[in-house]
Amino acid sequence: MTGNNTIPGTGRGAPGADGLRGPRESPHPLLGAYLSILREVPDGLALVDSGGGCRYLNPAFTGITGYTREDVPTLSAWFERAHPNPVYRRNVQDMGQELLQGDRSALVASVVCRDGTVRDLEFRRAPVWDGCTLLVVRDVTEQILTEEHLRQTTSELTAVIEAFPDLFLQLNTDGTILDFRAGRLAKVPLVSRALLGRRVQDVFPGDVGEALLDTLQQAVRTDAPAAPLEFSHTEAGALRHYEARVMPLYGMRLMAVIREITERKEAEQELHRHREHLEDLVAERTAELERANQRLEHLLYCIETTERRAAEEWLDSSIEQGTLGVAEAEEARITADASGTVVIVSRAAERLTGYAGEVLAGKPIWSLFLGDDARELLSEEVLGRGRSAECVEGAVLVRNDGSRQPVCLTADPIVDAAGTVVGMTCTFQDM
Repeated sequence: MTGNNTIPGTGRGAPGADGLRGPRESPHPLLGAYLSILREVPDGLALVDSGGGCRYLNPAFTGITGYTREDVPTLSAWFERAHPNPVYRRNVQDMGQELLQGDRSALVASVVCRDGTVRDLEFRRAPVWDGCTLLVVRDVTEQILTEEHLRQTTSELTAVIEAFPDLFLQLNTDGTILDFRAGRLAKVPLVSRALLGRRVQDVFPGDVGEALLDTLQQAVRTDAPAAPLEFSHTEAGALRHYEARVMPLYGMRLMAVIREITERKEAEQELHRHREHLEDLVAERTAELERANQRLEHLLYCIETTERRAAEEWLDSSIEQGTLGVAEAEEARITADASGTVVIVSRAAERLTGYAGEVLAGKPIWSLFLGDDARELLSEEVLGRGRSAECVEGAVLVRNDGSRQPVCLTADPIVDAAGTVVGMTCTFQDM
């Protein structure tokens, strides 16, 4: 380390060294003061003569690179150690020659230090006396890493911006548009470079501009992202919808992220229309079911009244004829509504047809009989004219197992108090 501050030619660090002045010249009176200053400078300093010989290194140079005066007899010898890769070394030597000649102001190169570590150093030159050049060396490793990290971060943010269909506006606290970036998927520019420098609240119509200003002020006041703002804007005669999110940045800046949501709003409106239509259908169906329930209750009431009346008449007739208590053949009975749809099935009808009552319910009653005769009789005569009818020649019942059974079929209409036919009762038994 003593070689760092020793001036070649004298073996001591005092002024008057031959290496720092020409032959027979007296030492400069301020040389000692200059050397004291050079020893304290935080940047590395290397004094190189016109022949490339290294005449002085300050302590900071050794602290940065680890190399002493003995390690750096000449600039080319130092390059051999600092740049072991021959290809890279040649490139650095070419740029170093340009630096020494004054063709470039600075040079940044990776240097292999004495301990084997690699650091990025910046070299600058300052011409001094006797054709010598003072090289100023500064360790910029951390700066290079920081710049590389910033470039990587910027690249990632650029990729994010381009991947989203958003507009990114950088704003002042008063809403002035300082810069903007648009993602590749952004369909409508909304803001052009011609609007840079204008306030964002002045770019849009009054109500939208005021809402944006309120959102900006909220973000500034709370120093937190403001609640999303939805607004509409007419462009080329078409109404488009947007969502704005405003977030505070460092240094009293704001970022407004604006996304077009026209498709989403149109989808929401279409969904709302479908929901309203569905609600109308549900309400209509509910009302229809209510009317059907009322008709069914009325039909059941009429059936009960009719059957009670028939039972009373049968009881009176049996008493008069003295046949009460005499067993009669069991009759199958099916009750249908005004459209001929099965509503009630007796146990005897279940046994005769082979169908369970819940299976027959909801089916047209004439589907149980072969041919169209039964249908014409039941639909036209009974339901249409409100008259009792009977298949004189009998009807053919098609059972659940596919077998056919001749039966005697009679039908009586069920009428309400107004005389309207609301259903019928069909009675049949084996022939």
